[in-house]
Amino acid sequence: MTTYSLILDSDAAHAERLSHFCNDVGAEVLYATNIEEALVALRSHAVTFAFIELHGGAEDDQSSGLMLLESGALADVEAMFMSNHDNPRLADDAIRQGASYFFCKPFDPLVLGPIMRDIVVESLPTAEPDAEDAPCAVDQFGFLRGSSPSMRKLYRLLRKVAQTDASLMIVGESGTGKELVAQTVHTLSPRSAQPFICVNCAAVAESLIESQLFGHEKGSFSGAHSRHRGLFEQADGGTLFLDEITEMDINMQSKLLRVLETRMFRRLGSEEVISVDVRFLSATNVSPDNAVKQGKLREDLYYRLAQFPIYVPPLRQRQGDIAGLAQHFLNALNEKHATNIVFTTQALDAISSRSWPGNVRELKNLVERAYIVSDGFIKAVDLPTPVSIPTFAREDHQPREVDGAEILVPVGIPLADAERTLILAALERNSGDKRTTAEELGISLKTLYNRLRDYDSQSSDSDISPEA
Repeated sequence: MTTYSLILDSDAAHAERLSHFCNDVGAEVLYATNIEEALVALRSHAVTFAFIELHGGAEDDQSSGLMLLESGALADVEAMFMSNHDNPRLADDAIRQGASYFFCKPFDPLVLGPIMRDIVVESLPTAEPDAEDAPCAVDQFGFLRGSSPSMRKLYRLLRKVAQTDASLMIVGESGTGKELVAQTVHTLSPRSAQPFICVNCAAVAESLIESQLFGHEKGSFSGAHSRHRGLFEQADGGTLFLDEITEMDINMQSKLLRVLETRMFRRLGSEEVISVDVRFLSATNVSPDNAVKQGKLREDLYYRLAQFPIYVPPLRQRQGDIAGLAQHFLNALNEKHATNIVFTTQALDAISSRSWPGNVRELKNLVERAYIVSDGFIKAVDLPTPVSIPTFAREDHQPREVDGAEILVPVGIPLADAERTLILAALERNSGDKRTTAEELGISLKTLYNRLRDYDSQSSDSDISPEA
């Protein structure tokens, strides 16, 4: 299999030097002199890595290379941007939009050599193992599993950032494994022997979050019967992971920002200033930019927490990982219960063909449910049927229930309304069982509670209470 590299560089001498370097690591070079030629090359060849020049002059030149990132043409490509100028803003923009590396010309072979060799090796195809011979077809990196190009790209990024103390914001859809990413970063970091503390900002009551984070002294408020060391103190020397950060009260966010800047705080009811050495990781399943615009996330806090944003790919973008992950989850169940249940080929084909809106969590739940009803073989018929949401055009643009298993959603309905209709219908079908409903929808129980809380506050007529 031929490995292709793309070079978009106006400096002919530098491009020639790069091409020799690419040839040395076994890559065939494609040249481009402008964005249009680069797009043609990317569409006609399976490019493994690309060197894209960014100029430090005119704004049009600065943005042209970034247009390749914005177009999605570099989604499965290791994009390495280069410039004659040390432009921090330009480098930051490129990295935030998905670039793997940014370097100033001329390139250093001692730096790029190991990187490119790793990329070439990881891009080589591997023989497809027989299902009966292979216990699992996906690799493991830290707490993460997957062998797809998008996951290997994520692994390379995590290897680099784990060695730093930069604050990371992990962005991804529900069920993609953001907490596993955080645990992996901590494990690979120099802080691995110190505590890893996780707090779900959505699960802690607004009135208690300050006490949970900062701690309190005995008698500082009603019910404070003894001194409590907060999560900041507990994580001293290690890592504090703030999950669902956009669910934290906006006033509390300003206090968190202060700690991020000074690494100092006071327990509630105390005048003593406590200093801590903590690395902060955070996560959200919504767009941070949108959260800032909607007033759910302070912009200054966002820039403090997202010194380096990490984007976790959804399962539908992880080519080849779905069947391997399903097999991995089944292997774990077989080992736990001393069984030898296997998938049929048709079942694996059916699993691979689904879109998995609930991502890895939904896939794991499906395998567990299919395992329970199987008779030694998991067949396609054993797989739970996903909730169907066909679309059609209706004048009133309102969802309509067809039967107990389907909801018809018209084209043009706001996504939030469609989601609410589906969640409430699934909850009703499960007789109010929230855990079963969350598993069926492929979302976490805490996410379901958050949605129900929102619906309850939006309508005083709602008879659905998240505390029910």
